[in-house]
Amino acid sequence: MPVPLTFRARALAEIDRVTWIPDWGVNRIKSAVQSRPDWCISRQRTWGVPLPAFYDAMGEPILDAQIVRNAADLIEQNGSNVWFEKSAGELWSLLKPKGWKGAAAVAKSNDTLDVWIDSGSSSRAVLMRRAELHHSVGTSCRLSQTSKAAQQRSPAEKWPADVYLEGSDQHRGWFQSSLLLSLAGNGAAPYKTVLTHGFMVDADREKISKSKQGQGVYEKPQTSEAYIKKWGADIVRLWVSSQDFRNDVIVSEERITKVAETYRVIRNAVRYQLSNLYDFDPAKHAVPDDNLTGLDRWILAEFSKLENEVIAAYDKYEFHVVYQKLSQFIAVELSSIYHDVIKDRLYTDPANSPRRRSTQTALHRLVTGLCQMLAPILSFTADEAWEFVPGKPAASVHEATLTPSAFTRSEAETSAWSGLFALREKLLPELEKARQAKIIGKSLEARVILRGSDPLLVDAKTHLEYLRELSNVSQLEIETNGNGVVPVEVVRAEGQKCERCWHWETDVGETAGHPTLCGRCAEAVKQFKA
Repeated sequence: MPVPLTFRARALAEIDRVTWIPDWGVNRIKSAVQSRPDWCISRQRTWGVPLPAFYDAMGEPILDAQIVRNAADLIEQNGSNVWFEKSAGELWSLLKPKGWKGAAAVAKSNDTLDVWIDSGSSSRAVLMRRAELHHSVGTSCRLSQTSKAAQQRSPAEKWPADVYLEGSDQHRGWFQSSLLLSLAGNGAAPYKTVLTHGFMVDADREKISKSKQGQGVYEKPQTSEAYIKKWGADIVRLWVSSQDFRNDVIVSEERITKVAETYRVIRNAVRYQLSNLYDFDPAKHAVPDDNLTGLDRWILAEFSKLENEVIAAYDKYEFHVVYQKLSQFIAVELSSIYHDVIKDRLYTDPANSPRRRSTQTALHRLVTGLCQMLAPILSFTADEAWEFVPGKPAASVHEATLTPSAFTRSEAETSAWSGLFALREKLLPELEKARQAKIIGKSLEARVILRGSDPLLVDAKTHLEYLRELSNVSQLEIETNGNGVVPVEVVRAEGQKCERCWHWETDVGETAGHPTLCGRCAEAVKQFKA
């Protein structure tokens, strides 16, 4: 017959069934449990949660489960002070079980529960007592009359808690007391995951403690009214998310200022997207994936990868990774490339042109996904932006379900666009040299000739317009004959500058009634007037 595990051994086994973030937390709590001495459940002081015990005339304690349950009901109705306000006789008359045949009580306990038992039982006080959390209640639970209905509910998945989080000093405190009490009462740990964070420290890496707070040395930014007034709640939240909580967090004005700059980039990107959806109804104007332009397919494929990475980071509580992934994508792929390139489409193409509607379709997907990914961090900003998303799937962004899009491209398409961006990287420095040499001013004043036998050039000839658009030049040619002695040549563009799109074109003024417009813009204006 196997020997039953000791309570300590059961606790150590239960620790291994919990996910610890960071993973070194498992060793810390195991060490705390292994070295734990006996636990005194009472404290001798004049305040706290009373121990519901009585004493008979011989001074022997009267301990009975029904007395405890009756005391719980009384305290729930009147508060814990009722134990201290009423005499032993008054309490005994209220709490004595029906048909009691034991000794009579002549005195009551004036001891209180150890505070770690008090806080360690929070899973039962919160999770098992709140109907809105839809809790399962173990068969060993003993609850007061007002919560008996909870005992009759079918088990749900909200117990144990998904996550407990506190500072790294709680492996000997709250994490451990919660584990031991739940194991004794419910047979399992009260949590699936335990997340441990570092402490906030000042620039000298000294802990920002309550004692210092009282001396007026520092105010914690997450609770300081001054910080919220200066930066706004969302910037403070963004700053918190940018920090790797597994280490101590340095608090400084300089760091928050940098995050505030990132916030402006994020907000401006979302505003740009929304401002270009003013005439877009996804039910009427959305373009099917196969009909989207190559540039729009590129950004949506990149965005799909981002969504999967962000969701994976959220699942691991790596908020700093969410911050890094989102801020990098918004600053580079969106602001520096995509948003800059599509301005010509959005501002100069006819309103209902396939290319413009394709880009609006992409923008609609981008802003919808961005709001959802930002919502856990930039709660107010995301909800504000969500109000202006056309055809949004939920009234509030916090009610929408974030599911990663499965936008994919063929290997051939992916390879072709990788080649276009590789050529773009070679071309941009040559444009800058031409600017410095006063050959051109803005890049739209340029005509670029690429020469050589590189396979990238051969492939790019089939995507010439996309490469011209990516490079933001007015004219682009590719010559694949010869050895490419001058691989990249930048000269002034031919023709004249169109006053509407600012491109240099050879057909400016050829359309009757539009002497300063290129043919493309003249056609767009005609459609607008029509």
